[in-house]
Amino acid sequence: MRNDSFRFAFVSNSLPVAQTVRDYAAARQLHMEIRLATMEEALPVARALLDDGTDVILGGGGTGKLLRRHLRRPVVTIARSHLDILEALISAREYTRHIACTCYGAVPRWPALFAELLHVRLLPVSFTTTQELAAGISQAVAQGVGCVVGGGICAEIAQAQGCRGVVVKPGEEALERALDEALNIARSQQQDREQTAWLRGVLESLHEGIVGVDTEGRTATSNRAAEALLEGMSASVADGTGLPESLGIAKALKTGRGEEGIIRRVNGRELVINTRPVLVDGKLRGALAAFAPAARLRDLTRKLKNRSQRGFTARHSLDSLLGTSPAMRSLRLQAARFADADAALHIHGESGTGKELLAHALHQAGPRKNGPFVALNCGALPETLLESELFGYDEGAFTGARRGGKEGLFEMAQDGTIFLDEIADISPAVQIRLLRVLETGEIFRLGGDRPIAVNARVISSSWKDLVEEVRAGRFRADLYYRLSLLRLQTPPLRERPEDIPALARHMLDRLAMARKELSPRARRLLANYAWPGNVRELDALLRRYCLLSDADACDEALLEKLLDDLRATQGRLAPAVSSSGSAGATESPSPPAGDTLGRGGLKERLEGLEQEIIRAELEKCAHNRGRAAKNLGISANTLWRKMKGGPR
Repeated sequence: MRNDSFRFAFVSNSLPVAQTVRDYAAARQLHMEIRLATMEEALPVARALLDDGTDVILGGGGTGKLLRRHLRRPVVTIARSHLDILEALISAREYTRHIACTCYGAVPRWPALFAELLHVRLLPVSFTTTQELAAGISQAVAQGVGCVVGGGICAEIAQAQGCRGVVVKPGEEALERALDEALNIARSQQQDREQTAWLRGVLESLHEGIVGVDTEGRTATSNRAAEALLEGMSASVADGTGLPESLGIAKALKTGRGEEGIIRRVNGRELVINTRPVLVDGKLRGALAAFAPAARLRDLTRKLKNRSQRGFTARHSLDSLLGTSPAMRSLRLQAARFADADAALHIHGESGTGKELLAHALHQAGPRKNGPFVALNCGALPETLLESELFGYDEGAFTGARRGGKEGLFEMAQDGTIFLDEIADISPAVQIRLLRVLETGEIFRLGGDRPIAVNARVISSSWKDLVEEVRAGRFRADLYYRLSLLRLQTPPLRERPEDIPALARHMLDRLAMARKELSPRARRLLANYAWPGNVRELDALLRRYCLLSDADACDEALLEKLLDDLRATQGRLAPAVSSSGSAGATESPSPPAGDTLGRGGLKERLEGLEQEIIRAELEKCAHNRGRAAKNLGISANTLWRKMKGGPR
């Protein structure tokens, strides 16, 4: 704050002194208001100035001493220096050798010293009121005093009685000292007001009630939360009298020790209370109590526990993306770069390629890693349930709605990440609501009438090509652009066969089967399979292998049989892979369509034709059974039965 923004006021009964102070303050570019007042008027005048916003009151001589004694605010006295008095006495000596000097309060030592120094008779006139001053000067004049030295009012009284008067004006040194002191006081008061404002803001922002008392039991500070929690006891909170003993403040004052996490019943409500003594320079100056409803803390604890139990933490890091293939090295580099960004990200990849694992890793490597990680499979829920899960609902939103409502996953993911798996399967209505969240950062609960600000990074995934979904009119283009600011592709396992041995070793270790070894031929067998189910299918195969294999040595025959079982059921769903790991070489060729149609009766030929159609559609859909079934207009279970040759 600039010096010219402070307000100062000089209260005096002397016009000459007031003019001197005003001129010096103007030279220093300080705002100084001048108020002339008798000593009897000075106190109410000063109080009115302070109430009007004046920062510091200054007073001259006796007026300054009077104000300093009676005001509870800092007052700066422009004291006359001995040099100022000496100069006035020298001026008075030119008129007479018998001089009176005025002194507020007790007579100081300097009159006797100056009388001897100047070879004059010096009569001190002591006063504390204007009436005493007038009487003293009148008595001095009657005793033959030829000049009165003092403030402006002293000279006026003397002149009214036919005697000369000389005004003692403060010198530049006294004025400089007084104004510097006034500036320091004003700056200190401004800092105190700012600190008080910050402290008040902190207190009022707390949900916990705060009450602080001094050693006399008077309230030194409190907040609105305290008044609300101690409803009906506002008078006790305001003055500190009658505060409940159960708050523990009196005990903290008595013992000088605090308590934490004490649960007591106060004013009919169960509160969790923390108390502590207030020490200044090691001395007890008061005590504080902070308290909150026990029910609220239990609710917070429950919510935190629920988040932990529901898996709202990321369990994988970028190191979990195993593999040394070029595709996986590139994916890890891109993921590390995208993790630091806060933009929405979409992961595309076949089922079983680790899309959710990648989402976990992105969260764990990013700036939101200390926040919650909330995952939801959008394709597993009907539209109405999906909306309530994502956005929550208010009490009474629908029949059976939980009392008090329920927060949605976007709220639970606050300051963290929300992962929306199978995003392509959400309905148009949910697409619209999700678009609004991404555009505004706000949600509306079902049945709610107020927006709730949310701050969560959105990561989505789908095995479907969102571009194709947009072209087909099943997915909004504007939502696609919002979700796909950043994009990652998880490579299928058949495109990185060199990673299969490391993945298999990791899975065996996780299954506590570290003793089991895979021979070179076993690794080749695994690499030569096309893995239409990707890493998930490899994991399932190794689990079956570990359950059926008793020996620690590699059971190549068992592994080959398990792979043959896969081929018998779904091997034809994937493109064949050569021994080198490249697609193209057929392991168990299927009969051509013409041969299939040329053998057996009508039923057998129709079944063969169905399987040929299914195989062709699966080839087109990158062997994704769900997509192929949808394109053929049948369910995934029906497609599975037809490929196995089961009942229709």
